[in-house]
Amino acid sequence: MAMAFSSVLPVFLIASITCTMAALSPDPRDFFADKIKGNITKITWAHAVNSKKELADALADDKIMMIEADISLGFVPGNSNVTVPIMAHPPANESDLSLADFLNATLKKSTRGIKLDFKTIEAFNASLPILKSNREKMVVPVMLNADILPGPFSGDDKPVDADQFLQGAKQNFPECILSVGWKTQYGVMSERYNGSYTKEQIQNMLETLAKNKINQTVTYPVRAALAASDITIMTELIKNTKNYRSTLTVWSAVGDFVDRKNLSTFIKTVGVDKTYVDVPDIVWKDLNLGSSATSNLASATLMIFSVIISTFGLSNLA
Repeated sequence: MAMAFSSVLPVFLIASITCTMAALSPDPRDFFADKIKGNITKITWAHAVNSKKELADALADDKIMMIEADISLGFVPGNSNVTVPIMAHPPANESDLSLADFLNATLKKSTRGIKLDFKTIEAFNASLPILKSNREKMVVPVMLNADILPGPFSGDDKPVDADQFLQGAKQNFPECILSVGWKTQYGVMSERYNGSYTKEQIQNMLETLAKNKINQTVTYPVRAALAASDITIMTELIKNTKNYRSTLTVWSAVGDFVDRKNLSTFIKTVGVDKTYVDVPDIVWKDLNLGSSATSNLASATLMIFSVIISTFGLSNLA
């Protein structure tokens, strides 16, 4: 049996590695496992990469792991008669970088994950053919993001149609991570915005995902200035959606008033293994996450060893 074990283990490892390499849109927790050791706050972001120069800079920076960009319908220079998916944040409706060119550059690099933030359902629907044509190249983490529900201080800002977005993503890209959030106040969150996500808003999200029978990985993008105001409601959200391998993605607009102490406590309470952090450097450098890092690698090794022991028996490993 000892000889059988020695021959099975390499096959097991090779099969696991091959499976990982072949996977479409792997989870960032797996794709960057060697770098982050289970602590997803260590994943580094380039935010609002909506031009050719910004994309070139992000791809040239070896420290960047995830590239986030906005998708709107608009025009590329020299072709103002045709509306196409472009990398732009409203109200901008022109960019020198189309979605097609963005995907061609990022997927060719194959070392960066991407997060695509669709600003309207029309932009998402127009992007589907482009995404489908690139699906087999998506061997890096791909997050499909949209604000699908009204959130704190959202006003008249219309969310992306939830059912259309979820069904389009589910049917065409079941391997991609769904990044689904709430509309919040456009612009800077100052101290006067003393609010948080409500139980009703959280419940609405849970019901929307259940209604659409979502069974793929989900991350919830939450605005730092609001999320840190109520730790309990966010920990409950994660606890109630474990079946989605759910995480939070904490983000912040430049200029938002963010209580660094509250945010640090929030991240450590939710867990560094469950919280992506995409905030400006001025906020990031003031966070105190201490020694809260965890190691998925250690737990994965223990799990594999446990399976081997239960299969072959400890006495047969000698």
